[in-house]
Amino acid sequence: MALLEAENLSITFGGLKAVDNFNVKIEKGTLYGLIGPNGAGKTTVFNLLTGVYKPTEGKATLDGTVITGKRTIDINKAGIARTFQNIRLFSQMSVIDNVKVGLHNIYKYSTASGIFKLPSYFKKEAEMEKRAMELLDVFDLGSERDYLSCNLPYGKQRKLEIARALATEPKLLLLDEPAAGMNPNETAELMDTIRFVRDKFDMTILLIEHDMRLVAGICEELTVLNFGQVLCQGKTSEVLQDPKVITAYLGE
Repeated sequence: MALLEAENLSITFGGLKAVDNFNVKIEKGTLYGLIGPNGAGKTTVFNLLTGVYKPTEGKATLDGTVITGKRTIDINKAGIARTFQNIRLFSQMSVIDNVKVGLHNIYKYSTASGIFKLPSYFKKEAEMEKRAMELLDVFDLGSERDYLSCNLPYGKQRKLEIARALATEPKLLLLDEPAAGMNPNETAELMDTIRFVRDKFDMTILLIEHDMRLVAGICEELTVLNFGQVLCQGKTSEVLQDPKVITAYLGE
């Protein structure tokens, strides 16, 4: 059984069908790419999968459980985490506190424990601190734990956003244009980071990306969207050579 399965997902905004009968199956442990020209509906698909939008038609299942129609927070608890095309860190919070935000579903204590600083409060806070540092060390961010996140270099902000997403302990990680704004060296480092995350955390990853070097370098399978519809699906090497895909990007 596929970890993620979307069946005929569609959404209409007014008279515009932004996504039309989107179907995909992603097996556990796969590095999967979702590509297409600007405006093809890629981020809309992410928003459908994460509950930002509710589909007009169709459904999505995660590990056999239907997630369509659930709230964003419930979909996150079910096992989907994401990053964004435009980095959305809490810029005036420290690096470690950004990761701790992602741990709120995992480590819990009562309001009374927090107000009165009961032993359970300190116990959970210590556990969160330890786990947050473990994640920061994975991304070589431990030495910058007390920096404001806005003061990190761009590439490290991307890493921090991935670390925060992983703090929610997802089954599926959605990366929306993770290489956007990166130079070639940062992109090469990001490719290594994504592979490392997949292997270390036994993670399934679905990413949107325009950088074809990154797509060809790490994605095992691809779906190509064009005008909201699936144009092509299959192994990366075959999809990138498909004349329909080349035409969609470059024209006749």
